[in-house]
Amino acid sequence: MDKDQLKQILEKHCAWLRGETGGERANLTGADLTGADLTGAKTAKTILDNLNWLTYIGITHNERGYAYAYKLINERGEGPFNGGINYLEAKSFAVAEVDPDVHAHCSYGIHLATFQWCLRNKQDGYRVLLMRFYVDDAVCPVGSDGKFRVRKCTRVGECDWQGNLIKEQS
Repeated sequence: MDKDQLKQILEKHCAWLRGETGGERANLTGADLTGADLTGAKTAKTILDNLNWLTYIGITHNERGYAYAYKLINERGEGPFNGGINYLEAKSFAVAEVDPDVHAHCSYGIHLATFQWCLRNKQDGYRVLLMRFYVDDAVCPVGSDGKFRVRKCTRVGECDWQGNLIKEQS
């Protein structure tokens, strides 16, 4: 689904919410939104407002509230885009705050991602780590392409580029 199609569906949905003629409740069953750019999209009072974007991108938690995702790192052990934290020097990581704004795609916090996102952004020298985090500490932007941010996480180990855990960290 492209941006124009989604915009048209959401406009009709907003009209439906207001009880206007021509309004229609949105149905995104089976829609692929991964290519849609929703940056700056106003989702209040739409079906997207209550969508669990973390689950949408395939990240689900266990009965204790923990989930697993990946951290792309460069040859220095830092995140390749902003750096600052060496993910090989310790096992647990935390920042004071994470941006709670679900409309901000790149903002402060520890950025984790799906394995597919890591593959799309892979470069020579990059490595991928498996990280555990508590879902209540996560913020997943509306229309995420697979990247989200957390306040704290724990390194489980390093993975190969097929997603298999290859090194357990002590």
